[in-house]
Order: sequence, then structure tokens, then C-alpha cells
Amino acid sequence: MNILSIPYITGGLSHFLPLYVLNSKLKTNKKITNYFLTNKAAQKFLEIKNVPFVSINYMVDEELIENFEISKINDQIFEMEKEAFNIISPDIVIEDCSFITPLIAKHRNIPRISIQRTGIFRSIDEQYRNSSHLHSMQQSKENAVLNDSDISFLEEYSKSKAKIIPGIPSIECLPDNIENKESYFYSGPLIVKDKPSQKLLGCLDEFIERNKEKPIVFITTGTIDRTPIEKYIEYFLENNYAVITTCNYKINETYQRSLFYNPLLPLNYICTISSLVIHQCGSGMYHYPIMNKVPSLTIGTRCYDREDIAQRLQNMKVSGHIPHPDDNVNYWNIFEEKVEKFKKNELIDYSMLKQLKEEIVDTISNFRIEEVLEYTLS
Repeated sequence: MNILSIPYITGGLSHFLPLYVLNSKLKTNKKITNYFLTNKAAQKFLEIKNVPFVSINYMVDEELIENFEISKINDQIFEMEKEAFNIISPDIVIEDCSFITPLIAKHRNIPRISIQRTGIFRSIDEQYRNSSHLHSMQQSKENAVLNDSDISFLEEYSKSKAKIIPGIPSIECLPDNIENKESYFYSGPLIVKDKPSQKLLGCLDEFIERNKEKPIVFITTGTIDRTPIEKYIEYFLENNYAVITTCNYKINETYQRSLFYNPLLPLNYICTISSLVIHQCGSGMYHYPIMNKVPSLTIGTRCYDREDIAQRLQNMKVSGHIPHPDDNVNYWNIFEEKVEKFKKNELIDYSMLKQLKEEIVDTISNFRIEEVLEYTLS
């Protein structure tokens, strides 16, 4: 059986890694060959890991993105994917937010498995919703398929034969009136328990040693979101914390030794050494503090697929949420209140955090990719 895996073309690691983790489960079946359609950078990684890929540099021309030439971008993506389908002749296609793929798969009558986060449904209580928020796909200039006039495509996109939800039922909730509920399969988070390289570990050890009297705060907005976080970094540095971040922020030399920056970090390891984690509530990211039982704060990005989950985590008392400045002028006061709760060890309910971690472990253990494949081909 041939499978073709296609990530969101400009989604970076956030949409590549779930497919890669899923591939580790597919590799146990010798009758399956799973090919990736990715860019050359990811292909080098896959080659090292001995994972098959299609020899097509799956990326959009920067000039088209800069000029926002939607039609040409879509045409380019369509041609690359069509060629990949022709080369591999897949029996099943698996995609993660690849919005051209459903069109080709449907036309060729190839069953599709989609990795879907439940933020797409807006199933959280209406009192927590903000009508001005967009889906994160709509906020990205690189995303040429979705715009204000065709958001209904999200509804069509959700109609794949099978859907894998990279989370747990207690957090990633399906609407009560969802159709074909049996087509949704919870896999638990599709994330890697990464480890730092020896070089990075050495640098981190030095950072920890020179800041051993300070609590460590990890602040990130992932690899895609660009919500400003400089003010949060400044706050913690000025209040005698050590900060690890993925934000390349030039600070006052006074605090140079208390700041550790790297654009890509081993998230699982970083969470184990942090006292507090502040993040954008991306699908993969929000699981790391839970799995490591660390207090966390989520920051508003005005993307409802993230914010609805962030609100749910806050309602479950396993995280606190800071609204975006454009949503609430008092956002900074709210932030300081949450930090005070953290200092008093009142920010989260550790028993609920433990419960959710156990559910994550159980969901991962009970997930069977064979069941998904069988359902998809039925």
C-alpha cells in the first residue's frame, strides 16, 4: 500500500512533525510505504531517517508570496501535488492542513485522512468567543487558499473520510451535533520527545548554572506566529527571572546573561527545566507543559483555533490566558494578576494537570493507526 503524506506547505515544523510522528506508527507495517511531499530542507532530514519522500521541492516561490499572487500560488501548489500523485499513485493520502489536497484526492477518488484540530469547529461556549477572530490560516499571508470570502472551505475540508485529532477528548472537544462522529480518531499529541544536542545541552547547562538562583521562564510563539512577546521578556528579566525564548530580541546588556535565545529548541526538555511556560497555544505546544506538569500562560493571537483551546485550558484551571492587546486594553493588568497567582502557586490545579497527563498517556497507548486505515478504506 502506498500512502502520500502532505503537510501545510508553509506550516513549518508545526504541520510536518505530526505527520512524521504518525509515520513512526505506520513504519511497523511492512506492507505500507509512506512517502512525504516536503521541501528540500525537510527532505534532508527524512533522508537521514531513511523515510521515503517525493523528489519535488514542495514550496512556493517567495516572489509570489511577496506579491500575494493568489491564483499563481494555488496553481503552483496544484501542479506540484498533482505530479506527486502521479509519481506515487497513493492508495490513501494523509494531510495536515493542506487545502489543495482534498480537491485532487476527491477528483481521483482517493480516500483522505486529515489531521484536524477541533479549534476549527468553535465548539467552546459562545461567551468566550470573539467574533473578530480569524482562523490562524486566514492570518497567514503565505496561505493563498483561505480568505474572508471562502472560509466555508474549512467546512468542506473537514469532510475527509477519516480525521485524526492530535489531542485528547477532554481538551479537543467535538461539537455535540457533529456528523460521522465515528470518523474521528484521537491519537493524543503527535509531538516528539526531543532531546538537546550535546552542544546545545552544554550551552543550556552554562546558562542554568549562572542563573541557578533564579526561576526559569520559557517564552515562545512557535515557528509561525508573530505576536509580539518582547514586553513579557522584559518584565521577567527586570523581575529577576532567567528567560529562555525563541524570540530574537535585543535586550539591555544588563540582562544579557539572564537570557537564552535559540530559534528552535527541544520543547520537552525546556519545559522540564522551566518554572513557567508562556506560549501561543499551538496544537503541539500546549501539550508540553501538561505532560511535564508545569504552570503555563497562553497569550492571545486573535486566532480562534488557538484561543478557544486556550480558554478551555483556563476554564479547566491548568493554564491562565492573557488576551491580545487589541482584544482587551487591560491585558497587562491581567498578565500581572496571573503572574502573582503563579508566585503564590495558585495559577493552576495540579490535580487536574495530573489527570490530563494520564489521559494523554492513555490516549497515545490506545491509538491504533490500523483502525484508521481500515476505516478509511471501508
